[in-house]
Amino acid sequence: MKNSTRTIGTTICLPVAAACLLGAPSGSACAGDLTVAAASVAAAPAETGGYAPARGEGLQEVVVTATRREESLSKVPISVTALTQEAMDAKGIKDFQDIVRFTPGVNIDNSGTNAIGIRGISSSGGAGTTGIYIDDTPIQMRSLGFSPDDTLPKTFDLQRVEVLRGPQGTLFGAGAEGGAVRYILTPPSTTTSDTYVRSELSYTQYGQPNGEFGIARGQPIADGTFGVRASIWYRYDGGWIDRVDPGTYPPAAVAVNHNVNYSNSVMGRLAALWHSAAVSVTPSILYQRQDKHDDSTYWPAYSNPGQGQFNTATPERIGGPDTYYLPALKVQWDLGTSQIISNASYFHRKQYTAYQGTVYDFSYWNTIVPAAASATCTSNQDPGCPWYPLIDSTGIHLPASLRGTQTPNVMTNTQESEMAEVRWQSTDPSSRWNWTVGVFWQLAKEGSIEELKSTNIEQVFNTLFGYSPDSYYGGTFYSCPTNAAYPSIPACDIYYNSNTTFDRQIAGYGEVSYSITDRLKLTLGERVAHTQFSLSHYADGFENYGPGPAQASEKETPNTPKAVLSFQANPRDLYYFSWAKGFRVGGGNAPLPSYCDADLAAAGFPNGAPLTYTSDNTQNYEIGSKNAFGNWLKVATSVYYIKWNNIQQNLYVAGACGLQFTDNLGTAVAKGFDLQAEMQFGPVNIDLAAGYTSARFTKDDPTGCTPGSSGVGVPCLAINGDAISGQEGINYAPGAMPPWTVALGAAYNFRLGERDAFVRADWEYQSRNPWLAAVQDPNAGAVYNFGFSYTLPSTSFTSVRAGVNFGAMQVAAFCDNLFDSHTVNNYILGQTDGNFTPQQNVYTFRPRTVGITATWRPGAGH
Repeated sequence: MKNSTRTIGTTICLPVAAACLLGAPSGSACAGDLTVAAASVAAAPAETGGYAPARGEGLQEVVVTATRREESLSKVPISVTALTQEAMDAKGIKDFQDIVRFTPGVNIDNSGTNAIGIRGISSSGGAGTTGIYIDDTPIQMRSLGFSPDDTLPKTFDLQRVEVLRGPQGTLFGAGAEGGAVRYILTPPSTTTSDTYVRSELSYTQYGQPNGEFGIARGQPIADGTFGVRASIWYRYDGGWIDRVDPGTYPPAAVAVNHNVNYSNSVMGRLAALWHSAAVSVTPSILYQRQDKHDDSTYWPAYSNPGQGQFNTATPERIGGPDTYYLPALKVQWDLGTSQIISNASYFHRKQYTAYQGTVYDFSYWNTIVPAAASATCTSNQDPGCPWYPLIDSTGIHLPASLRGTQTPNVMTNTQESEMAEVRWQSTDPSSRWNWTVGVFWQLAKEGSIEELKSTNIEQVFNTLFGYSPDSYYGGTFYSCPTNAAYPSIPACDIYYNSNTTFDRQIAGYGEVSYSITDRLKLTLGERVAHTQFSLSHYADGFENYGPGPAQASEKETPNTPKAVLSFQANPRDLYYFSWAKGFRVGGGNAPLPSYCDADLAAAGFPNGAPLTYTSDNTQNYEIGSKNAFGNWLKVATSVYYIKWNNIQQNLYVAGACGLQFTDNLGTAVAKGFDLQAEMQFGPVNIDLAAGYTSARFTKDDPTGCTPGSSGVGVPCLAINGDAISGQEGINYAPGAMPPWTVALGAAYNFRLGERDAFVRADWEYQSRNPWLAAVQDPNAGAVYNFGFSYTLPSTSFTSVRAGVNFGAMQVAAFCDNLFDSHTVNNYILGQTDGNFTPQQNVYTFRPRTVGITATWRPGAGH
């Protein structure tokens, strides 16, 4: 059945692709398909929409609030990508995973953490390097425990998404070290009513159908005084990966569950606006829940992507619900030549997720010495090791008596953030002075509970090693099926790790701009913050060698200045030079179990992992320009050099430990450029986004370390020239940002009979990284992964769409991943002590997906 869908996908995709290439003349297959779709639009739930721009209108300007005040994008001396709801609909964007493909200098970890890196400023540990905001509320999280996942707001009923490249510490504070992402929600209106409806019905090759429906409505209640806006949205993403029983392979892996990686998402919002002559009040509440049934990853050992066979042998589910709600209150008081704006909000999030607990434990058990052996097993011919290895790159190899054994992981992540901000800013357009001053306060609580569970740990140890877990770990730290015998932790937990942190921050900031002449402007800004961090930790269970509480704290007073000199040569040409500083707060580590002591000493930490780490900071030097040529071409370019000091990074503890902690490494430099261009040639619109980033360490760390793994001297954690690793690095992947990213899109607008129509094609490319990450570099002996971590290949992704307008409605056919690329774009490796090739999980693009979308945007008053 799965293979048969290849024919269906090709049959639908090729006409759409041909339409995009040939201009979709009337009578084409694409046009015919769309006519049929229009007749059944009520049943056609949408991924894209967006109306084809009328020919001859020229390129449109976008208004942004990147400087905390409304300005035209072309007049803002910052490197910004701004995508309106219409633009995102036209490109089929559903969340930030899609936005990244169209944005230069930005990447995101798709292995579960959703960590965003901008201009190569991304790390595998510590607080977030990218500020993430819903309106004015920061929602990013720090790396606490294992598998920290930033939430992904969905792109429905957004006014726009802004991606600000470069440190934004002055106006946006801690965490906006490499840049910021802002989701700007559509505000209610007291004067204009509007409706927005989006729906989709699509099918993923080798998998399931996908569907979506959302509706938003804005309505004045008392004209000019009171208005409301409400929206609700639902999406189902079908699965395309099967779960197999590893005990049936070879000769063939038998599927026990089909299409396990499906997910459901729902979002709702209610907002109101009360407006008087000088004061406006906007209360709102936003709710989102995404229920991911399983992770979108497969095992190469049991799969054949070329034949559409994507299989996972992970016995347990890797997923769960991720729910947040965000009540907020905004008050704005206009004072004539200035205004006071206050924002207060409460962000509450709870997520249940997981990593591959069974894979981790099987790899860990490979390193335990059996009673009948004198050393760690290296082959199944060693005394006491007939079962070795339990897991490796070819799959799972359990003894028959232990078949079905699993140790599922459960991660419970929570966020509670209270935030308040008041700022006072000028609004007089005739003044040479523009200024903003503000105060920001936040209390952010974050929790992480990590559990590994087993119902047969006694059997496992007696069968494999010839002794009980009690004797190996030095006590009975376990109780199952209830926790009556050991009530300190939940029933059947063999590993329990609980961390709770509090981040407290108060900051004052100011920014002033002075127009030296009508064309030359100088902007200076500064932010001073006082931050406090505290960690409460409790560990227990067999694999922690019993209970182990710990506390850690850190406090600092960082500052983040900025300076910008901009030159508006004429209304169409802006040039600027900027310098800005960014930072992220320090934090603490949970102590590692005692079985890590020897491996920590070998890695250069004879006294164990540090309990705290300090803040790091970036300094960005940038030259940029924004230029318009007639009404047919707009170009924005910037060249940057970022120095990153005292980098917070997760460090692997190789060998039997297989765990990690966060510490401050040395210095790195990220340098490169980004370019964005929009062009219009009559009925043809072309947009281009390209970027180059080199983000690499600039010295060996620690200072004076000995390159290599000879055991002489202090081993190196990073080598001069190594690429910086992002969050992907926690799973032994390189996690390095691709140096080159290119996104090219073209749309052709035409008349189909009496109706406006369009065809569009988009192509995105990411290059292979030519530099080794530390985990790949033999000279970085403290973290080198025995040569098993490999460099990811270059990738490309193509999508096509074609649509027709029927009054206020647009119907479009689309094909995403036109060429059905299944190139590896990320991976996870199991731990290894070097004696066996580790198990591997692979991530790739969703297979070719075809469908029909419909959007409806009736004019004001409907």
